[in-house]
Amino acid sequence: MIVLIIYIIISFLLDGLMSNYLTTSILNTIYSLIALIIIFNFFDNEKKYLKILLPIAILFDIVYTNTFILNIILFIIIYLLIKQLNYFIPNNLFTINIKTLLGISLYHILSYIILLLVHYNDYPLTLLLTILYKSIILTIIYTSISYILLNKMYFKIYDKKIK
Repeated sequence: MIVLIIYIIISFLLDGLMSNYLTTSILNTIYSLIALIIIFNFFDNEKKYLKILLPIAILFDIVYTNTFILNIILFIIIYLLIKQLNYFIPNNLFTINIKTLLGISLYHILSYIILLLVHYNDYPLTLLLTILYKSIILTIIYTSISYILLNKMYFKIYDKKIK
């Protein structure tokens, strides 16, 4: 479990690093959310997973977006989506990329809709589409590298799921 927590912390810090230095690049994605989607497969016990997801969502809310409770709700909705997808789609490199792309897309679309409905931060639909388009490449790259490395490292050290 230590390996997964270190991975989550690195992903969380990478969110801040990339958003501060590469604001309009194709290298923008939500690393913390990708990490949470990838590590879901390492847990049999959903309560332990939620004990990791909720603090990360709260920290993400406080540190990066400053929209109280919004990211907590969005991260839980994405967790429920991934949980349902795991019943139908097996876990391998291809499907984990699809799950992360769906998670990132759902995050951006829902946050756009919610922020539009409450008139908190209106931005044009073209900007949303640009954000979605530009995040595809790095989401796939980061997901693939992370999934391969975590599978090798985690199962080499522990050889079991977290119960």
